[in-house]
Amino acid sequence: MPEYKPGQTVRYKPVGGPDSNTSESTGVIKGVLTEPGQQAGRNVQASEESPRYEIENSNTGKTSTIYEANILGAEK
Repeated sequence: MPEYKPGQTVRYKPVGGPDSNTSESTGVIKGVLTEPGQQAGRNVQASEESPRYEIENSNTGKTSTIYEANILGAEK
């Protein structure tokens, strides 16, 4: 079951996983995928156990598909 919902603003690491040295990004969740399909123009292998989030970056406006493990938390 997905932990986050569309419309939430979250902090995330776009690549490399939550423990990587990649800088944090902030964005708004636009959609949640819980089954295989298309998201952000890409084929995505998602499931209820491993949902993928379509997040629009707050600085660039670019949309990316992010694993739940790469989301560091919701903004207050």
